[in-house]
Amino acid sequence: MRIQIPLLLLGCVPVLAGDSKNPAPTSGGDWEFSLSAGPAVRTLGQVKINSGYRSGGFTLPSLVGSDSLTVPPIGDTTGYADREYNDGYVRQDAGTGTDGTTWHWGYDSASQVQGEQLVFQATGFQSIRGDLSNAPNSGPASKDTLDGIAPHIQFDVRSPHYIGPFRVGFSAGMDFIKTDQSLAFSNFSATQTREDYRLDYVDRYDLQGVIPPQAPYAGSYAGPGPLIDNIPAIRNITPVLIFTDTATFANQVHSSINIDAFSFTMGPTFSLRKGPLEFAFSGGVIVNVYDWSARQSETLDGTSSTGVTRIAQWQEHDSGVKVRPGFYAQTDVTYALNEQLGFGGFLRLDAASEFRAQAGPTIYKIDPYGVTAGLQLRWMLD
Repeated sequence: MRIQIPLLLLGCVPVLAGDSKNPAPTSGGDWEFSLSAGPAVRTLGQVKINSGYRSGGFTLPSLVGSDSLTVPPIGDTTGYADREYNDGYVRQDAGTGTDGTTWHWGYDSASQVQGEQLVFQATGFQSIRGDLSNAPNSGPASKDTLDGIAPHIQFDVRSPHYIGPFRVGFSAGMDFIKTDQSLAFSNFSATQTREDYRLDYVDRYDLQGVIPPQAPYAGSYAGPGPLIDNIPAIRNITPVLIFTDTATFANQVHSSINIDAFSFTMGPTFSLRKGPLEFAFSGGVIVNVYDWSARQSETLDGTSSTGVTRIAQWQEHDSGVKVRPGFYAQTDVTYALNEQLGFGGFLRLDAASEFRAQAGPTIYKIDPYGVTAGLQLRWMLD
């Protein structure tokens, strides 16, 4: 579709050529050479950035500590043990292994006697760490048009030969554009949390009719003394949250690609003059040379109660030169100011194959279709 526009214009030119009863000569005159230059606006094509990142596969260090458990020395409830409480003790004596009872116990306060039970308390501690992260498979994608100002140079040759009303020639051109595209984002986040608990243990021993001696009381291993079971009848553990520590993680990514694009065109031309105006139509091969450089930088920071910590950093770069041939169609209009100078403009459409570039995990896809329009000053060469 892009190439059809100049061809349609070409099809309309015979209307301007004059009466078909007076055809133009098929040859005659001299060879003519000209050099044209001027500014142009060049649309290079579209760049698609499919971004990637490194933070998602990185193992995060802990900024809040780790899991821990501190158990008081009160043994478990599945076997006999020497149990040390905040307000007393229940230890084993010589006969505990036989009948499960002991007179080697003691308590501190009368309030520990509650009905038919003797109550002891102990304290433990536990820290529980949790991690929650948001790590998508890829980063965001973008799609933008690359364009800019391109200086244009063109060399034309007009032969003395005609095809119908059109003079046959050859044209070669070059233009240059420097452009870039970038994408910045933050797509990874994680949270670490450590919760510290105080564990309040309460062990209850059945007195089974035993009347405890007046508090404070301290029984001995040798005894004798009132007997109670060495294993508590009931054990309750109540966790009490006493502190929470939190750390957050986030990444910052910046991806960019810089392109120096040189376009070279060459192909036959068909020109038609009407007074001071000259119309020229050309088409042929375009060779786009892309000197590209792509970079990606990424940082991963963690923020905790102690401040901001740089966890990881990546710097990645790649570059190269890619050549993509294609086809173009161009139309020129020039007004002759005098025998040596002319002024006009041109419009060119071109298309070439896609190429890819990559820096780290980010892929750049560039579809190099082109639209170029500009002005030019023409010098006739002797």
